[in-house]
Amino acid sequence: MEQFLNNFLLGSSILLLLSVVLSKSSSRFGLPVLILFLIIGMLAGSDGIGGINFSNFELTHSLSLVALCLIIFTGGFETPFNKIKRDFGRGVALSSLGVVFTTLLVGGFTHLITDIGILESLLIGAILSATDAAAVFSAFKDPNTQVGDVKNILRFESGSNDPMAYFLVSVLLGFIEQGIGDVKDTAFLLFSNPAIGLAGGWVIARAFILINNVIKLDYNGLYPPLTIAALFLGYSVTTKLGGNGFLAVYVFGMIIGNKKILHKNLLTLFFDGMTWLSQIGLFVMLGLLVFPSRLPSIAPTGLLIAVFLTFAARPISVFLCLVKSSFNLNEKIFVSWAGLKGATPIVFASFAATHMGERAHTIFDIVFFVVIISALIQGSTLKIMARKLGLIVEQEDEANFPVDLELLEQTKHGIVQLEIRETDFAVDNRVVDLGLPTGSVVLFIKRHGAFIIPDGATVFEKGDKILLVTKLKEELEKAQECFIKKKIEDLIEEVDDTEELKVA
Repeated sequence: MEQFLNNFLLGSSILLLLSVVLSKSSSRFGLPVLILFLIIGMLAGSDGIGGINFSNFELTHSLSLVALCLIIFTGGFETPFNKIKRDFGRGVALSSLGVVFTTLLVGGFTHLITDIGILESLLIGAILSATDAAAVFSAFKDPNTQVGDVKNILRFESGSNDPMAYFLVSVLLGFIEQGIGDVKDTAFLLFSNPAIGLAGGWVIARAFILINNVIKLDYNGLYPPLTIAALFLGYSVTTKLGGNGFLAVYVFGMIIGNKKILHKNLLTLFFDGMTWLSQIGLFVMLGLLVFPSRLPSIAPTGLLIAVFLTFAARPISVFLCLVKSSFNLNEKIFVSWAGLKGATPIVFASFAATHMGERAHTIFDIVFFVVIISALIQGSTLKIMARKLGLIVEQEDEANFPVDLELLEQTKHGIVQLEIRETDFAVDNRVVDLGLPTGSVVLFIKRHGAFIIPDGATVFEKGDKILLVTKLKEELEKAQECFIKKKIEDLIEEVDDTEELKVA
């Protein structure tokens, strides 16, 4: 047993090391980093040079659920609600009706060009209907691919449409195994499943915020395990109650990500690392499941489905859901093109394999082929498409100040983040010229994406973002006024102007 464990650790550590190191150069060649992880898994698999014989769909599905929970939670945690609330309704339409439209279109097309039954064809459509959270989130982590508000609705859609797609896959698998049941029961399930998911996510988020902010743990390192416990508790309880566990996880992440909670910076860094680890492990494991020798036989069918999905089904669904929205034509085209496919469809296909056995091998191979084509074509041209459509925006690094603001806010000190405007008194003045109250300190200045630790002679510039701390909370307002008070000369000019008006 010890020898087996040692060999497992040796093999997995080598795969992980290769994935991390090679990811550094993948973007240089326009290759999406997550596809690189898939290729490494394929090379290590039974048809590859590694010769690892792995075909356990049940284990894959179980481990994939854990990884998807972490990925979807992080997507919700990093989604700024204030930036999507204007188009929140459109985002919900994309993640629900868009999934249904794509399922019907792709399912119908698959049934038309193959001899696969209508329910199995619709199952393929449902599996391919969700844009992949891991692929989309990783694409928009690139600071050179910033596309304004379109990015936020895409992240919202990719994080929230997995629950709807998973629901459709589960329903269709039930129809395939047991036949079409009572339509009323299915309709009720369509309503109750997301409703319980939403409620479950909200309840666990409120409970977590209360526990996290009230209970003072002795060690900061225990806050990430506390969050993980709440995450999987929310998923499992919601699922047991007949709700959508993925939706509960996403709602939980979005709520706490948009609230002030203790150790938020710590949680952000921890879950960013956990998400990358989950993505690497997930894609390598899914790559191991694939038998490349089987792909040529389904390549023509897979290519036709991939082309139809990319150039017909996805655009039709997007334009229907975004009709009369605030997005212009170029933005709608980009939303259509950015419907990346990745690990999620392959995970759903492995879920189908646990229910259908060998009958699902064809479905799994078609889905895998379509995912590869989608990631290679859409993933590698995302920046080019955004640039051609004129959507790339200049954006500085928005890294947080290197302190735990939420923790400082729990103390007696006052703390605030300010941005220096052109009309503020602080512009072109030194720290010492502000006349800050005793005990007030400017901890950091963020300028052009870099952090400056100021001293008394540091001169402020327009656009500076500062972190101001006062000895007492009561002195915070007085300290802020020191930055915006008008110059003496301006006050004198205003007095003179007033006197002249009186004389006139």
